Amino acid sequence: MTTTPEHQSPAETELATLLNAAARTFVAELEAQGRLVEVGGASALKRLRTQVEARRSLPAGYRTAVDTIVDDCGYPSEVAVRIARALQRKGLLGDGDDGPDPQHDRASAPTPLAPAPRGSFVVRLPARDATHRESEPEQQVEALVPQRVNGAVPQLRPAAAHAHTPEDAEHARAVTVAATLQLANSWRSDVSEIEADGGRVTVAIKATNLSDWDHWLSEIGAPPNVPTRPAGHAQIAAGTVEGVDVHLTAHGVPELLGQACDEAREAFYMWGRVYDLGRGVLDQHGRVWVYLGQRQDDGMPLLIERGSSGPACPLGSIVMASGPLTAIDLPAHAPAEAIGGGA
Repeated sequence: MTTTPEHQSPAETELATLLNAAARTFVAELEAQGRLVEVGGASALKRLRTQVEARRSLPAGYRTAVDTIVDDCGYPSEVAVRIARALQRKGLLGDGDDGPDPQHDRASAPTPLAPAPRGSFVVRLPARDATHRESEPEQQVEALVPQRVNGAVPQLRPAAAHAHTPEDAEHARAVTVAATLQLANSWRSDVSEIEADGGRVTVAIKATNLSDWDHWLSEIGAPPNVPTRPAGHAQIAAGTVEGVDVHLTAHGVPELLGQACDEAREAFYMWGRVYDLGRGVLDQHGRVWVYLGQRQDDGMPLLIERGSSGPACPLGSIVMASGPLTAIDLPAHAPAEAIGGGA
């Protein structure tokens, strides 16, 4: 015989109240730990199992990096592991025997991460409404009913993985890019500051030579024709890294650019760089370009490929197609046909 709610005895009513209180406490603890689950496919638990098994044999430094990204940046462990692996491949988390073992060299452990999905329980939460949370606790309790799962595996949804607003998502991406730049350049002495500022990243450096300037233009993803401008004793530039805007403030660069202009045989300033037309330039395809004194009507230098009889090309076009360029010294007494490809 089943007892209906209106005919419950005092003992049954008290037991129901205790069970409801225990259910609320249990759900609150799961949610606080980021372990509350929702109905989904088996792929989430499979990925989590692979990650946990893989981390068991990783060095302490690698695990610390993953935990730091999760705890300080608020990212799910899956994203943190991907970032740590990328940094480890670049040698930033140790090398040799200190790095993680290749995944294909290690067999998967047979021990399951979680019990079999069939027969598991899922607690379905009601919609969270602050106005009803205090005024109607009984309705909230009634909705906390564990339901048996027959074949569908709960899908893990860490609280840190949820971005509540577009601004949160943009800031999260900026934090990731800032952390990556910090770790990749932690050995450099020219770095003053790298931090996430809302949905963008700001980088400040103190350059001691133009190689520092060139390095950071590349690091922030600045295009070859990036517009730069001086601001006091600093040079300003902007780029994009993985869809995140990165703003660079390079102190000391205006002075270095001025010094390079003074030292050049024939200086030409373009897009934040000084080109010495009295020297040859080497492009990214191994071709050497030389300037023979010709310019376009707008003043753009025309260069020809050394040893080639092809037409002269504007310096700007060469930079866009094959830059950045590296200045090299030409032979002191090279014959004209060797330089310009003459017969």
